[in-house]
Amino acid sequence: MRRWCVMSEIQPPASPADSPPEPRRQSSATSKAIKLSLGIAVTLGCLFWAFQQMLQGEGDSRQTASEVMEKIGQAFAQADYRSLPLMWLSLAAFYWLKVVRWKLLLEPLGRFRPVRDLLPSTMVGFAFNNVLPAHLGEFVRVYVFSKLTGLPRTGVLTSIVLERIFDVVAILAFLMLGMIYIDTVDAQSIDPGIQRSAMIIAGVVCAGLLGAAGYLFWTAPMVRFVEGCLVRLTFLPESVREKITDILETGAAGLSSLKSIRLLIGILLTSLAKWFLNGLTIYLSLWAFGIQVSPMVAAIVLGVTAFGVTVPSSPGYFGVIQFCFLLVLKLFTTDTEGVFAASIYYHMVQWIPVTLIGMFFFLRSGFRIADIEAQA
Repeated sequence: MRRWCVMSEIQPPASPADSPPEPRRQSSATSKAIKLSLGIAVTLGCLFWAFQQMLQGEGDSRQTASEVMEKIGQAFAQADYRSLPLMWLSLAAFYWLKVVRWKLLLEPLGRFRPVRDLLPSTMVGFAFNNVLPAHLGEFVRVYVFSKLTGLPRTGVLTSIVLERIFDVVAILAFLMLGMIYIDTVDAQSIDPGIQRSAMIIAGVVCAGLLGAAGYLFWTAPMVRFVEGCLVRLTFLPESVREKITDILETGAAGLSSLKSIRLLIGILLTSLAKWFLNGLTIYLSLWAFGIQVSPMVAAIVLGVTAFGVTVPSSPGYFGVIQFCFLLVLKLFTTDTEGVFAASIYYHMVQWIPVTLIGMFFFLRSGFRIADIEAQA
């Protein structure tokens, strides 16, 4: 297995002749500016909505901005920070399970040690997810890992896509469990709109899983079917059609782990276990700020937050997490300031250590920010 430090593998700076044309650079810069502006707008919109919820106060009374800020400060002053070690322990276990699952997904492509081989790339990817817009950290993770191991990027990317599929399955399981429990206890607790959205997402996921199963077990017919469809798209260059076909054929190798019952069960169990830990972290953050709710409510917060952070926002998901916490928990408590403070606590307990650890591994790797941005 290659060493983590791979200075020799880093490509030298491009010569002026290799530099992209100026219009392309301008287009890339414009695209980045648009994505960042959109993300900032989403974050500001979420924070504005959250602040309006807190301004409403209890009943018909309306609070001033200074009163809201004072209550948030009081919530932090009175919080029980004995939860912090437990939350960090849960976070460490979450990422350990994540790399164990990635090891299982990558087993058809090679045998890797979870902590030594997979953890650095994983933490680098999540650190860049925290500082780059549009979830570009996932592509950073693919680039770094494929560069270190020599594996084809398509196969590595397929394993990341599979991760997301199993994440969605596990998150939906906890979300549905929470909704069933709450609906049994109090039929008026859950907004019907949230229930409908969850069912639509579940239907889309099931359709995607069926398509993935067809691609997995009947790869050649599926590739021929896609190729036949692409031929009918006469506006597509032949080189593009060939590239798509090659990606489908190469990506099938990354799906091979699903053909093993042993690997499939291991992947599913680790997915459920790691998201259970994330839900536990949410519950502990609420407990620390005196928000007394059922663990099943924390499961609903987990599901809504996990899907909420997929919306393009500013790096680090600021505002979106606060929006999701309040969206759900305002149905169960009137302490909106405490919920807002708990969401910040939950957010920072993860954001700070993940970013610092990921950047530590990134600095050790010898890669440059310019290399990462260009490849992402």
